Amino acid sequence: MPYLEVRGHQLHYTDQQPKNPPKKGPLTFIFIPGLGASENFFLPVLPHISDNHRCITFDTYGTSRSLFTGDVTSIESIAIDVLGILDTLHVEKAVVVGHSMGGIVANYLGAKHKNRVRGIVGIGPTHPTEAFGVNMKKRIDVVSKSGMEPIADTVPNQATGPNTTPLQKAFLREMFISQNPRGYAALCQAIVAAPFIDYKAITAPYLLIVGDQDKSATQENCDMIFDNIASSSKKMEILPGIGHWYCVEDDYAVGRMLWAFAGLLEAGD
Repeated sequence: MPYLEVRGHQLHYTDQQPKNPPKKGPLTFIFIPGLGASENFFLPVLPHISDNHRCITFDTYGTSRSLFTGDVTSIESIAIDVLGILDTLHVEKAVVVGHSMGGIVANYLGAKHKNRVRGIVGIGPTHPTEAFGVNMKKRIDVVSKSGMEPIADTVPNQATGPNTTPLQKAFLREMFISQNPRGYAALCQAIVAAPFIDYKAITAPYLLIVGDQDKSATQENCDMIFDNIASSSKKMEILPGIGHWYCVEDDYAVGRMLWAFAGLLEAGD
């Protein structure tokens, strides 16, 4: 399996090169997973864009194949890891796609490192509120005492939409139960300690995807994020019947939205 060394960590990644890039050259997308997810969360949507554009996925430090070694994790450190991956792979600017916690990181990069960001796709991006932090602290307590099984047995049922199939729930359960509880707890703490993000500093083209059944990235919080983003090119897409695990619940809809966003960015070049 391919690994990159970033900040002394071994990060597992996949780099898909396009077979039919556009004449102007391909865009590069980098995908940042949410809490409890691996890079595999994004794989169902990649066929919609990977034939024409470069797609980089990775396991966040402490998650799945990017082993947890005890270091403190933060939103800022994950953002530095993303920049480190781009630097190592010689990518000057990328379209940053972030799901859930990864959406916090994507927004942080858009506000703080806008020279590296070609566009942003927030897939159910969470906004760290006090109540959300309390929930994360409860999860830290659960996994510290009981491991990942309680999370794996509840989240696939409670955080998805009504049309999610048993097979999709089984995929999610496998993703969660394979996580290192210490790494998962470290990411929960990163969300608790998430920095203030000045959404008005985000000027890159922005696509925000929200599910109307998402209890983590609520419509209210997504509206707040969207309304404050300063980009002159921004769009919100609402997916009916979809909960928090978008790329698994409706890979086709999310994939087509990514395809359309790529076309928008190409047209603007």
